[in-house]
Amino acid sequence: MDKNAKSELLIVNKDLKEWKMDIEELKKEYATQDNRATAYPIYVQVQELICIGVIADGYSVLCPFGDGEERLEHDCDSCDNPCFDEDSMETEPDCCVNDRLIGYIWHPVEFFLTTKGAEEYIDANKHNHGKLRIYIDHFDRRNYEMRDFLRTIGFKVVD
Repeated sequence: MDKNAKSELLIVNKDLKEWKMDIEELKKEYATQDNRATAYPIYVQVQELICIGVIADGYSVLCPFGDGEERLEHDCDSCDNPCFDEDSMETEPDCCVNDRLIGYIWHPVEFFLTTKGAEEYIDANKHNHGKLRIYIDHFDRRNYEMRDFLRTIGFKVVD
């Protein structure tokens, strides 16, 4: 890359609107963010909690990120034998015979180089998703392609 060239990337989005990303600003943000106690370059994922369906007895959720969720869910409105009478003052019980154990796992939606980029994505797109979170991971030391790419655009990469 020519040293005299401006360090900006021209990016065209879906709406064909142009905006510029300052590489120097991105490098500064990347270098100063929390590296989560790793010397390897990190990347930031935005993940959404998605339903994977009913979990059979004796089984549990296996989420690749180690923290899937299981919830008892029910819809007594569709039951032939409702748990309570709407005319009475009874409240719906915490558990009924029609409950189903439903599993949820975290599914990657997008990835970023900075947590700032991930937070901006969540703010702009939370209306399109359910529950979102930020998950940090690192590029493996043998991911030579990504390490070379980061080095090429001027990021400091520890070997």
